[in-house]
Amino acid sequence: MNKEDHLPSKKELGQTPPRPESEIRLDKLGQLKKLGINPYPSATPEHITIEEARSKKEGAKIAVVGRLTSIRKHGKIAFLDLTHEDRKIQLFSSIDNKEVFELIDLLDTGDYIWVSGELFTTKAGELTIKVKTLTLLSKSLLPIPEGWNGLENVEARYRQRALDFKINPEARQIIRTRAKIISTLRDFLERHGFIEITTPVLQPIPGGATAKPFVTKYNVLGADFYLRVSDELYLKRLVVGGFERVFEIGPDFRNEGISHMHNPEFTMCEFYWAYQTYDGLMKVTQQLVQELVKTACGSLKISYQDQPLDFSGDFTVVKFVDLLKQDIGIDIEQADTFVKLKKAIEEKGIKFEGQKITVWSELVDELFKKVTRPKIVQPTFIIDYPLETKPLAKIHHDNPKLVENFYLVAAGGFELVNAYSELNDPIDQEARFKEQAKMKAAGWDEAQVMDENYIEALKYGMPPTAGWGMGIDRLTMIVTDQHSIKEVIPFPTLRPIGKPRKS
Repeated sequence: MNKEDHLPSKKELGQTPPRPESEIRLDKLGQLKKLGINPYPSATPEHITIEEARSKKEGAKIAVVGRLTSIRKHGKIAFLDLTHEDRKIQLFSSIDNKEVFELIDLLDTGDYIWVSGELFTTKAGELTIKVKTLTLLSKSLLPIPEGWNGLENVEARYRQRALDFKINPEARQIIRTRAKIISTLRDFLERHGFIEITTPVLQPIPGGATAKPFVTKYNVLGADFYLRVSDELYLKRLVVGGFERVFEIGPDFRNEGISHMHNPEFTMCEFYWAYQTYDGLMKVTQQLVQELVKTACGSLKISYQDQPLDFSGDFTVVKFVDLLKQDIGIDIEQADTFVKLKKAIEEKGIKFEGQKITVWSELVDELFKKVTRPKIVQPTFIIDYPLETKPLAKIHHDNPKLVENFYLVAAGGFELVNAYSELNDPIDQEARFKEQAKMKAAGWDEAQVMDENYIEALKYGMPPTAGWGMGIDRLTMIVTDQHSIKEVIPFPTLRPIGKPRKS
């Protein structure tokens, strides 16, 4: 045996290994209880914020609350840092106030406390509270992990989100910006006469989007139900019922891949506007997006991943067919069958590795997503997609092979908004659903399914309507300059620990 094969432990050397800090904190908890101190009281005494405290003059008597982020005891004096709402203030105590000074020995960083005292400025020029009274509000039993670094330990941050938010002000600010986007969006729609309505998340038929759903079993009914992939068909039922301007902000679910751009649970805003067209919605969308960006960033000229973005002025408008011609040199109006388009793509040397594509509409969509969409940086409306790709959109007024729709794309391929003039012809809608069924039978899992109840609703009459959808998460990514969608979702979906990746 080599000497290196066995290194003596501290116990074998006669040394006592240090106790885990979590055990020390539990001991302090016990001591507090023995002293008759409730480490988790219900009531919090009156107080002001640290920000308000910092605006007071020296000599002011105040009370504040917060989390201890530093404790420094030097003989007969102690300095502590207290943080609340991203603002910090220093506390001071001395042996002169024996009750408080001794209590500090039972405190740890992470504890929440209430203190009262008098403001003064130290010789170093730092505004400080001389503590008169201290009350423990909540005892922390776990320290921040040693060596914790959010920038380097990204996976740990996502798995311990509460800890991440506690110590990472940048992470908290992203979520605050997200909340500001949602409140601004809601305010804009309400100013335009919309009402917010909640529709079912659990649906008997997953409709409204080309996507693969999550399926679950409703035991009492003995039937399969689905987490919604879209709010669309229920919101349009409301339009049929006489609600002419409706919107919803909430979660949708798609049983697809996880990536820096995709989370299976995401937040959408959808609205439907009777007697409106997709042309009108383009104008509204530009106004709305500009308001959202300005509110979140303070400017319409921003940067995303070192790319300058300019949301001011009128957004570029380009037809889908023309864009593919310009960018790839493929005319999809001529390559109008699966075989023709596949051949044209192969001649261009474009490959879709590991993808089983069986229908023309899916091939067109994947061609655009793979080759063209990533090149679009500045905000651009892409309009008038092929009829086969949008089974819920109205046929174009000038070209029966196209539909009246647009996407707003920016920042290197982000699809921010999808909108179109809604198909309100029940006979045409039923025929479109039947075509989708053929595509599903041909192997396209994401094709939409027949919804006879929705067809029946359309037969009672739906006025000309335009509909609109925006992904909240992706817009938040852009305005907060985040590469990963996980950063802008409070609790993103993660692979279970120990679960292998599906091949």
